[in-house]
Amino acid sequence: MKKLLSGFVTMLVFVLVASTASASSDTVVNTKAESEKVYTIESFYYLNVDGKDVDAKSKVNTLSNNNIKVTMVLPKQNKNGDWLAYGFTSMEDLQAFIEKDKQRLQNNNKFKIMGSGTCCTDFYEYKNKGGQYIYWRDGFKNLPSSWNDRISSLSTASPSASYSTTLWQHTSYQGYGRGVLFRHSDWYGKTANMASDWNNVASAIDINY
Repeated sequence: MKKLLSGFVTMLVFVLVASTASASSDTVVNTKAESEKVYTIESFYYLNVDGKDVDAKSKVNTLSNNNIKVTMVLPKQNKNGDWLAYGFTSMEDLQAFIEKDKQRLQNNNKFKIMGSGTCCTDFYEYKNKGGQYIYWRDGFKNLPSSWNDRISSLSTASPSASYSTTLWQHTSYQGYGRGVLFRHSDWYGKTANMASDWNNVASAIDINY
């Protein structure tokens, strides 16, 4: 795990943002596009688990199947409003998928890793990017007590900056619990609101390069 640098060089920045803040020299301006589409992340429909297809009869969700540790949310819904998703029962299976997927994206030249673009994922205390927020650039972080169980929405970094953002139910000291993952190539330019299962639940965050 990466350690935070003290003083002015810090990777986790806490910024007070009033939901109705007026423009002034003291106002921190959010650099993400104001026209981001907003989505509520609620129920899931798994297309596959650990790379194996899931048929309709064995449809699972995060409430009924405790074997799924991490859910990768895709930016599409079925006719019932469930978010299409990939499930992973272990960190090893997830990491194997990520490595293959990164290679696929690079081979397709869909996104190139560059030094420009929006660098960080923003995490907000209210839905629709409201209230105070923090941002994180790279790596895993157990949230401090002031942000534990507080995140209600997020806006991901650019896919040119990093690969994915994961919310973890528990800290690393508590075994991580369940995770929900947003691939930046899918979710950049969109706002993800957390429904009841994930609203004010996250105790750790992870940005994967």
